[in-house]
Amino acid sequence: MIHGSLVDGLLQSVAATPDHTAIRAGGTAWTYADLWDRSGRIGAALLDRLGLRPGDRVGILGQNDPGYLAAYFGILRAGCVAVPLNQFLLAAELAGQLELVGARLCLVGRIDAATAGVIAGRLSTAPIDDLLGETDRILPPVEAQADATILLTSGTTGSPQGAIQTHATMRFAISELHHILPFSSADVMLAFLPFFAALPEQILPTLLAGGTVEVLPRFDLDAVDEACSRATTLDAVPTIMARLLHGIDHARLARLRWLMFASEPMPPALLASWWESLPTVRTYEFYGMTEMLTITVATPETLRAAPDSVGLPFPGSAVSIVDPADGPVPVGESGEVVCSSPARMRGYMPEGIDPATWRLPSGAMRTGDLGRFDEGGRLVLTGRIKDLIISGGFNIAPAEIEAVAVTHPAVASAVVVGIPDRLWGETPIVIAVAKRDASLTPDELLAYCRAQLASYKRPTGAALVERFPMTGIGKSSKAALRDEILSGALEIVRAR
Repeated sequence: MIHGSLVDGLLQSVAATPDHTAIRAGGTAWTYADLWDRSGRIGAALLDRLGLRPGDRVGILGQNDPGYLAAYFGILRAGCVAVPLNQFLLAAELAGQLELVGARLCLVGRIDAATAGVIAGRLSTAPIDDLLGETDRILPPVEAQADATILLTSGTTGSPQGAIQTHATMRFAISELHHILPFSSADVMLAFLPFFAALPEQILPTLLAGGTVEVLPRFDLDAVDEACSRATTLDAVPTIMARLLHGIDHARLARLRWLMFASEPMPPALLASWWESLPTVRTYEFYGMTEMLTITVATPETLRAAPDSVGLPFPGSAVSIVDPADGPVPVGESGEVVCSSPARMRGYMPEGIDPATWRLPSGAMRTGDLGRFDEGGRLVLTGRIKDLIISGGFNIAPAEIEAVAVTHPAVASAVVVGIPDRLWGETPIVIAVAKRDASLTPDELLAYCRAQLASYKRPTGAALVERFPMTGIGKSSKAALRDEILSGALEIVRAR
């Protein structure tokens, strides 16, 4: 069992290799000693100049840059609670989230002036760069059981809320990742996913392993292409992996030692294309959630044996499948995935949310995901409960149709959404992005999917787009696609 706080974990890396590069971004390079010094000055400013106390909640908002990471650790070193914010939200939404968690202050990095103005009108703010004054203050010790961060999520109940993670739950999750994934002090981790989402799974494990984080402000194919000359690993989502595979020179990508992916279903056909094109790059998939950071993991060997799975439970996770009455289901049958682990959140903000909405009497966490165990004990996800399409009384998991669509030789990636239907209640629509220079029509896509699915699962419409609308972390936005269909902005070809 790992002991100590996230601050203790960073200090171990600082003590081991103070002169090793911790963060690199463009022409900026910080050693571990530099990161420790800057985070300490920010922590001191929070307590002395801004009057915060340990336990206060502090928002942090900005694009990916080294200052953001110094501010994050500065908040932790002051004994305060970091609240990373999604910079892609509207200003009013951000201000509402800060009020939801009871934040005393918001640290701001690179954000537009209008957003900064809206937040400043409702809450105290401070530019990160203004907090780097000299200090000799000794910062307070941080206990492992103290709250470390509040991660904002819609949760299993569907309404905005904050998942409270302690230093101990975060350290445990990082130790689980270190145990299975090959994090190393020799790694250069390419970081283009937004920090508000990537901190727990990518940035913290890299820094606590003593590696280097190479920061990009955002995902950009040309910038990733250039950075692959230095990087040894990266973290992505399947939608971005498809863009990398079809948009970057494979000789550059082949310089990577390993990569990890999570957050949305991985089409086995895309994984097969990666292995065929980049056989020396080891691929790891893990499954977790904001409230339960580590649930299952798939090594390269597991993925080759069962590419449709998300692997086996982490050593510290107890995973099971339950029916609507919370009873066990047999192997091979689908139900809701539930999990117990020391990586589980302490609770939700706001307080007062009925635990029965997210926790079983046993203490296991409801995930809101549907899945089944295969004969090898590996977890296969079959969809989200809230994404289920109920057509004519039948439950249809979009992932099943998506898995068929991406096997078409001209399809790079595909998503399926349900839209209202007067006859069936809901009906599935398949939308795809074609591979570069490939010939594909919506009619061909629709006929291909319908020919390989049971009658009640067949999509009744199809469309092609050049690129999917994206969420902040690079996942395809089904909500945006559904809105485009319903508004008529996206033309659908219907089954005849």
